[in-house]
Amino acid sequence: MYRFVALFWDGTLDTSNRHASLIAEKIGAMIPGVEKVLSDPNAAIFYASDDHSVFDCVTEGPLVVLGKAFTKNFGDGVVPEPATFTERSADEICLSHGHTLVQEFWGRYVAFGKNPVKGNWFAMRDPTGEIPCHMITVDGLTVLFSNMEDILKLGLTRFSVNWSYLINALRLPFRDNGQTGFNEVITLDVAESQIIEDGKPVSRICNWDVMQMAYENPITDVEEAVRLARSTLLGCIGALAGQHSHIQLKLSGGLDSSIVLAGLLHAPSRPEIECIHHYDAGIGADEREFARMAVAGACASSGRSCELVEFERQPHCSLEEILDFPRTARLLYCSGHLLHRDVGMGSALNDVATRFTGVGGDAVFLRFKGNGGAIDYAWRHGINPGLLRVALETAQAGDSFYGVMKDAIRYGVQKKPLTVNKRWGSPCDWLRIDAEQSEFQPAWLRHGLDNGIALSPSKITHISRMVFPTNILDPFEGARGWHGVSPISAQPVVELFARIPLYILMADAEDRTIARRAFAGLLPEPILSRKVKCYLDDHAVAVTQHHREFIKDMLVDGILAEKGYINRRLAKSGIQGICPDNASQVLGVFGPQLNVEVWLRKWSSSCADVGLVRN
Repeated sequence: MYRFVALFWDGTLDTSNRHASLIAEKIGAMIPGVEKVLSDPNAAIFYASDDHSVFDCVTEGPLVVLGKAFTKNFGDGVVPEPATFTERSADEICLSHGHTLVQEFWGRYVAFGKNPVKGNWFAMRDPTGEIPCHMITVDGLTVLFSNMEDILKLGLTRFSVNWSYLINALRLPFRDNGQTGFNEVITLDVAESQIIEDGKPVSRICNWDVMQMAYENPITDVEEAVRLARSTLLGCIGALAGQHSHIQLKLSGGLDSSIVLAGLLHAPSRPEIECIHHYDAGIGADEREFARMAVAGACASSGRSCELVEFERQPHCSLEEILDFPRTARLLYCSGHLLHRDVGMGSALNDVATRFTGVGGDAVFLRFKGNGGAIDYAWRHGINPGLLRVALETAQAGDSFYGVMKDAIRYGVQKKPLTVNKRWGSPCDWLRIDAEQSEFQPAWLRHGLDNGIALSPSKITHISRMVFPTNILDPFEGARGWHGVSPISAQPVVELFARIPLYILMADAEDRTIARRAFAGLLPEPILSRKVKCYLDDHAVAVTQHHREFIKDMLVDGILAEKGYINRRLAKSGIQGICPDNASQVLGVFGPQLNVEVWLRKWSSSCADVGLVRN
């Protein structure tokens, strides 16, 4: 469990001081386990944690870092150490409004600091955005927080539903776009400092130069990319593992989670590793052979052992419990949490506080197919003999050589706009929403474009997919004694793979080329050479069939249908017709639709309690 609340106000006004003092008293009385870690004439920061290996508090003068941060010391056999701050380094971080923290350290954290010269404050999430950080300004008081349920207890204001955010989420769900489900609450963008003066947010500064890194320092040698990928991945996994004595790993049998397993078993801290493998028997998605192979190979290369627990997925996963999750500021992947949880595995397994995953690997290592490699090459180098080689390699991913060259010239050489499909699964014909809105540009992208950094649209898409908001996978907003860790999404890994051109990432017509070669000798060859693996479509279909009446009740007779965003007749027949041979719409059901409907129902049922304005 972790949570934090930070208050900022104008300390020169008596009314602001009294208001802040009243709210601070409520925080101490109503939010369990919190302690004040910073007190200033115009600021106060509270935090609570039941596991300091996951969410710690480091203070140095006016700098407060909540979470975990590490140095950027990487190399063969080198594991970064936890960050420590001196008075001088803390002042440098505060003077730069957090820029120095992003450049010299990494981790999962939220940071606050007071500029010793200007006297203003900054608040910032790390570039991975693993820890939620929302903000509300009311009556001259700015409040930043991680958990919406905590804010409800303070009675700060009335809330109104942000329908634009919710409806856009039916098309593009689970994105950090600065909005929440309420008009009064925003969320801080990753690596962007919110500057606060006299208790009011006044400006924002992006502190992450990831586009500049990709543009100015590309890694075009395959062997160098392989060497750096190995040391960076092992370093990040080892650093994160070093905080825990016992770790669970969600092991699918695919390449990404197997890489995390190899890193954990080679970690110098030698934590106890327990692998959890979910399989589907009888529906073509049994991956147990590959999971066992990964464990055997990684154990052999490391000289260590680990436990493998196999768990059969069941369609009766109590989907109805989706209504029992806490109320949150943003849409979170509640349905996915129920689909993947370890029901029936016993208390010992579920009591382990930390679980590592391979989340992010497909995006970081470049699993997605298309003509991006040739487009990226043509954008950087124009038409030369090397383009023919890259186009031939790219064509082996599915398109014709002519199609690849056409795209390379059109989007790489001529630099015409390229539209990328970013939908969540196949669109459902029963949705009734307006035409697509313009895509939100994250802070790092706006920052790069404002500084004249011109990357290919395919490379920008790659970076966008790497910066995945993993906090959406925690439907409890940190207020539970379980935490997921995604080392492949760590800032140094993203920065490294941002510097590697797409045509290098798919060299020799092989997807995830660099990741495969980086872990040669640490994982068995059948794992490193896997091209495809089984997915959860069949399991999601089975769950849909088992809970068909519940899903129809939620979507056909729910708030979205009442508001006209779902066609009741088409939804009823569409949900009834979902089967293994017609599974294209399952992601749409389990991704955005159920979660939006559940979010609305939880808030609508408590309108009177929280002062929610139903509009």
